[in-house]
Amino acid sequence: MKQRQSNIELLRLVAMFLIVFTHTNFFSLGRPKIAAYNAEPVWITIRFGLQSLTYIGVNLFILISGYFAIKPRFRSVCAFLFQILFFSLSVIGILFIIGEFTGQTLVKWSYLGDAFMILSRYNWFIPAYLLLMLFAPMINDFCEKASRLQLGMFIVLLLAASSYLGWGLHYSKEFNDGYSFVSMILLYITGRYLRLHHYWLVNRSYKVDAAFFLLYVVINTALALWRIQNPYRMSLFALNNPIQLYGAVCFFLFFTKIQIQSTLINKLAMGTFGIFLLQMHPHVIPHFRNLIKTLNSNLEHGTFVLILFGVVLLFCLAGILMDIPRQKLWNRIDTPLMNLYERIKGSILNHGK
Repeated sequence: MKQRQSNIELLRLVAMFLIVFTHTNFFSLGRPKIAAYNAEPVWITIRFGLQSLTYIGVNLFILISGYFAIKPRFRSVCAFLFQILFFSLSVIGILFIIGEFTGQTLVKWSYLGDAFMILSRYNWFIPAYLLLMLFAPMINDFCEKASRLQLGMFIVLLLAASSYLGWGLHYSKEFNDGYSFVSMILLYITGRYLRLHHYWLVNRSYKVDAAFFLLYVVINTALALWRIQNPYRMSLFALNNPIQLYGAVCFFLFFTKIQIQSTLINKLAMGTFGIFLLQMHPHVIPHFRNLIKTLNSNLEHGTFVLILFGVVLLFCLAGILMDIPRQKLWNRIDTPLMNLYERIKGSILNHGK
């Protein structure tokens, strides 16, 4: 088995931390209005800065997928679906047991369909990523056969369409502020391009990448503050915001250029997606948002931000720990399931002869 690159595994962990952290801000507390800025300009500026800093997490995940290329097989698709099923049922089971002991109703059975996350519109990312897995062989083939110029032009044209129709005009619903399968394709192919074609952006110093990322945070924050005082349709906190996309690329490239090798990081990163499945579970996210609102109401701003870091770290740790039994259970059923699949496939092929 090829050894995983710890710098990219660390990036997976950081990206998930950023995703969870960004859910503590606008998603939980709401987007600040002009009245809030006028009352507390420093605090609102910090909130916008934190949102700019952390909002790149989802785009980082897709860039990583494109950089290494998804190579879906029956086993990997089954493992993906099994992880979703495991977390869906485990969280319900844990909350049901806690509810029985505390006398509270923590499980809403009306959310049962949403809990499986691929059976409803509750979470856009999971069905979109599943589609990306299924389309990946064709996309990979296109990326490998296309010339550098062709692939670059494809990215530029799709980015232009996303920026103009999906972000600027909000005319094309296919882009949906970047929360879409189409936007995933743009990021995935960008990741492939960065891996397949080495040029000045890839070869420049990691210090330059860090500087440009920080510049993105400053510019995006300044524009967002300007926007709440001068209402404009474009949202600076959309996944297809071209400024934000460039910031994500810079952050991604920074990690590709640092040298780290750690068995601990590699093991921790195996549970990265479990963090997302735990935090975005429909039975968890309402409690998560209420917790953040309560902390915000009862703490000073500085203390609140420090506590947020602790809460996010705990959620990340909980998701990683919950994924350990999932990994062990999958290792037990993996081989028998694949053997059954091969027998069924063989039977179908023989029947077709």
